[in-house]
Amino acid sequence: MLKNRHFLPLSQDLRKASGKSYPEKHIFLTGFMGAGKTTVGRHLAKILNRPFLDMDEELVKYHKKSISQIFAENGENFFRRTETTLLNSLSEQDRPKVIAAGGGSVLAQANIHIFKQALTFFLELSPEKAWERINRNQDEARPLAVNYAAFKDLLLSRLDRYRQCGAAFPADGAPEEIAAKIADFILYEEPLELKAEGRACQIRPYVSPEDLRELKETVVGGRKCFVLADHFFQDASDDFTEVFRDAVFASPEKRGEEAKTLEEAATLLLKMTEAKLDRSDFLIVRGGGSLTDLGALCAGLYKRGLNLILVPTTLLAAVDAAIGGKAAVNLAGAKNQVGLFHLAKEVWIDPLSFKTLPPALLRDGLTEAYKTALLFDPGLVDLITRNLDSLLNGDVPLLAQTASDSARHKASLVAKDLREEKGLRDLLNLGHTYGHAAESYNAPEVSHGQAVALGLAVALNYSRRLHNLDPHLAQTGIDICRRLAGGRFPPPPPKDEALRLLGFDKKIRQGELNFVALKAPGQAFLDKGVKAEAILEAAEELSIA
Repeated sequence: MLKNRHFLPLSQDLRKASGKSYPEKHIFLTGFMGAGKTTVGRHLAKILNRPFLDMDEELVKYHKKSISQIFAENGENFFRRTETTLLNSLSEQDRPKVIAAGGGSVLAQANIHIFKQALTFFLELSPEKAWERINRNQDEARPLAVNYAAFKDLLLSRLDRYRQCGAAFPADGAPEEIAAKIADFILYEEPLELKAEGRACQIRPYVSPEDLRELKETVVGGRKCFVLADHFFQDASDDFTEVFRDAVFASPEKRGEEAKTLEEAATLLLKMTEAKLDRSDFLIVRGGGSLTDLGALCAGLYKRGLNLILVPTTLLAAVDAAIGGKAAVNLAGAKNQVGLFHLAKEVWIDPLSFKTLPPALLRDGLTEAYKTALLFDPGLVDLITRNLDSLLNGDVPLLAQTASDSARHKASLVAKDLREEKGLRDLLNLGHTYGHAAESYNAPEVSHGQAVALGLAVALNYSRRLHNLDPHLAQTGIDICRRLAGGRFPPPPPKDEALRLLGFDKKIRQGELNFVALKAPGQAFLDKGVKAEAILEAAEELSIA
């Protein structure tokens, strides 16, 4: 654990509260008048890419009266009842939000129970500071803030109730700083370790700006850093570029898959030589999967092995390309023809970068994560199924959990078969047999993710037809794959072309085609000696449906 990691003493473990897993929960901010719940909440919602809702604002809109008018005309008891009704309604909504709760909502014990089941943070402020704030902001009359003595007594009388609801955060700082600390708390997870062939790779599912500074000291120390960064970050002025301002920065000439060439690798290796790196120095790669592939290859080649840190900034890279030690570039139009295995020393996943991804790239990453879930984790299948809308809308806590779980499962398998010598990593090709055929047939109009989404649907239908996969589970999975493909699957290759393309599958052994199938989510196996026609029949049934 990083020594400066910010943790708070909790009366309950917010991450393991009963009910849904914590990334699916609403995030409530409670606290007294003047604590800044609304302002902090808006900042937090922006960081986490979640909808924001203020309970007081919702009640004002519903009653078409200000809070002070409701108190004056209907009384406080009436207001508290409508507040509880709203809170119950919100707790039943599936799409997770950041919600600023009313200051007095903790008065009802039933409401405290709702807060405990959610992810709730108490913005704690002294009576003096709270009084100063509300008197500075005179936009609205506050019926319970008549004089300081009564105001202080009311705050102190509620203090224990606020503390029952969740973690207390000091609220006397800048709202954006408080929001950042809460986001840091929500997103942090313990590092994973991938050990293989006497080497160890630390996979960190979330690295805060504070962590970056500490990792620069503890992992890199005083050694040189050469940063290979995606074009997107060329002119960035962010925490990463500030922490590594003394490093040499470079970007490839081309973008995406087009950067995976021997020419680009040679150019990068020359720049690394000009920077006079030695084997104790570091290459840090910050970008998507194509860039991590290119950078890892160069790190493995340079002086027979340079320290490597990968900072995947796309979901696809975080769940796949950056995990597993494989590095390669393309040659003569064939993917990943020149490569090697070079395990990174560290992988720093940046889930906050996922919210800036174009929808198509986000879907591609989710497709790979869904594949991993089907292979290893029924719980992750359920999480993706329940929250697909929020995931597609870029909900950061849900994307972070999806990336972390996917990375953990892939790392566990890779540790057993780093160099693909035991056949264990063949399972990771679920959906890729037919997916690669569809990708080749439709290139370049169809992305790898779209093609794999179709391939996964074919695998699910094949497993239903031949291996008794539950029909409801199969159909639900097919529907999810269709959405991940963008609403419709890419065109399937004609039969003769599909047969030809399936003949190139890398799982062919001694002339026999092997196909990854499912008995149930988490129960994958390699179906050996498969007839290609059986795969095509499963695909044809999808295109007819």
